[in-house]
Amino acid sequence: MSPYRERYRKDLNDLKILTKDLADRVGEAIKKSVLALANGDVDLAREVVKADQELDDLSLRIENLCMELLALQQPMAKDLRRIIGILKIGIDLERIGDLAVDVARVTMQSQNKIQITKLEFIPRMAEINENMLDQAIQALMESDADLARQVTKWDYEIDSLYVKARDKLLKIIIERPEVIKEGTALLMVNRHLERAGDHICNICESIVYMVQAKREHLN
Repeated sequence: MSPYRERYRKDLNDLKILTKDLADRVGEAIKKSVLALANGDVDLAREVVKADQELDDLSLRIENLCMELLALQQPMAKDLRRIIGILKIGIDLERIGDLAVDVARVTMQSQNKIQITKLEFIPRMAEINENMLDQAIQALMESDADLARQVTKWDYEIDSLYVKARDKLLKIIIERPEVIKEGTALLMVNRHLERAGDHICNICESIVYMVQAKREHLN
């Protein structure tokens, strides 16, 4: 193999490694943001917000490498699908990271009048999101389309938890009008965690496309 092709193959492999790194950081952001909310830990919330710039930088690095490979290598077939797929995955990961930052900001602004430990649905949604993301990236690294499909089945549970948390929050707000501000913020957190699950399903769709050249709606 020529040095030129070796560099090309290395760049393709680097894309997967960088994407895994970004996914690991995003998963940690989700975990920390909800943990900060549960404990009223403003310092941990600030840590999540501060780390967002690193996520953005890494996402931009992935995007730039994808664009460079598309422009200079003019890849075909499977390689083209791989680059386009990773480009889309990077966008979804960045958006999940932004959602985690928004959750962290709720902690920084909240007076903690509603204990989310009483809203067990929200921490559970975050836990499922973390597990889904871990398995989705495993599917990416192993080029496993079947695993990617299996991951999306967890989204049904997230949707169910979202409805339960929403209904419970609305009940609290109606019964305790003095917590309407905090309740509304937690409704946003609930929605953000549901949206994070949707983005992970998008990631799984990209993996199926990369591996099998099939466009499937898995959300």
